Amino acid sequence: MKDKHLRVRIAQCTLIASSSPCPRRKVGAVIIDPMTNVVISEGYNGTPRGSQKALCGGSTCKRVTQCIQSGTQNDIGCHHAEANAILNATRTGNSTLNKWLVVNCDPCLMCAKLIHHAGLVRVWCPKGQGAGIDYLEENGVSLSAI
Repeated sequence: MKDKHLRVRIAQCTLIASSSPCPRRKVGAVIIDPMTNVVISEGYNGTPRGSQKALCGGSTCKRVTQCIQSGTQNDIGCHHAEANAILNATRTGNSTLNKWLVVNCDPCLMCAKLIHHAGLVRVWCPKGQGAGIDYLEENGVSLSAI
């Protein structure tokens, strides 16, 4: 993939993140086909599709009210951007096999497992530390810093 196309996809990821209703952290994810430079799917962190609730706790963020540390207790809160992007691809019948993911945060362990099992082969992210990054590295998913 050419650098100019990658820069556009990173910018697109940031723009998609701005759609998130989450007051805590806005995350965007874009799945791209590196051979064609085409976006396969996208997602941001938010409530379930069609939900009438503004946030995961209705009008408040459960993770904030329960003082849950970032990267922990991922069963509480909104759907993650990476999961939404993978599920949106599935919903529309687009394969994620051998595709790339651009995300504006490091994937948590739960999302790292989804990324690996969805067949995504490269993740562009800030590439800090954490269980998700460790999992991806241990399971052969290429990581590149944005």
